[in-house]
Amino acid sequence: MNYGFYLSTASAITGMRRLDTVANNLANSTTVGFKADVLSMSARLPENIENGGMYSDTNAALDALGGGTLFNPTQIDLSQGTLRKTGNPLDVALEGDGFFMLESPQSGTGANNGPAANDKLLARAGAFSRDSKGRLVLATSGVAVLGTNGKPIVIPADAAKVRIDARGNIFNDTDSIGQLAVVMPTDIANLRKEGRDALRLIGGRTKDAPTETLVRQEHLEESTVDSVAALAELVKVSRSIEFSTRLMQTQDQMTGRLIDTFGRFS
Repeated sequence: MNYGFYLSTASAITGMRRLDTVANNLANSTTVGFKADVLSMSARLPENIENGGMYSDTNAALDALGGGTLFNPTQIDLSQGTLRKTGNPLDVALEGDGFFMLESPQSGTGANNGPAANDKLLARAGAFSRDSKGRLVLATSGVAVLGTNGKPIVIPADAAKVRIDARGNIFNDTDSIGQLAVVMPTDIANLRKEGRDALRLIGGRTKDAPTETLVRQEHLEESTVDSVAALAELVKVSRSIEFSTRLMQTQDQMTGRLIDTFGRFS
């Protein structure tokens, strides 16, 4: 294969992956509690160097061009989002490190058989509501929010004034209802996004959130996506893809001319 065509194609594929990531971030720039995806790449060594120089007839000039790029595992930007006051008593935001715990279906064994039984669902989105059973749930998905006892928090039907303090304790006026479970993964590398609001923690190993983490009632955490920067990046990546496809066309045309030229003398 024409090596220039190969590198141009690799660049276009890389650009399309970047475009998907940036477009998804931009689409969720107003989603409550959304954490931006961060895509990183590293240079790939030429195949000959990757295989310890097993090809004796390699071209050193081509090796110097490199082997394109490789994608690193997608990371999640867990930085603090801006808190916005809503006035809704069931809107809750976390100020600091930590996640709310959600009820998770306990089925499967992981991999292709679905989520493993010990996986846990976490969330930063705190737009809660009360379902028909009285449970505190995510307003967008209806998934129950867990308390420190590991069970869904139930708000009495006659609750007139729900109050949530900075430690996550929930009161109906002065009567205690429960306490929001706020935890941290022991290894944030095990977090995987699931759906619009949740994060699945592979293995389910957690620890208590730092004592500095505060629960803010009547607030919501905004998305960590900077919409202006994301839009600028979208334009930049689109132009990069366009440039790569033009290079592919140029390489293809050069190969065609080469075949036509040498074909006349055959």
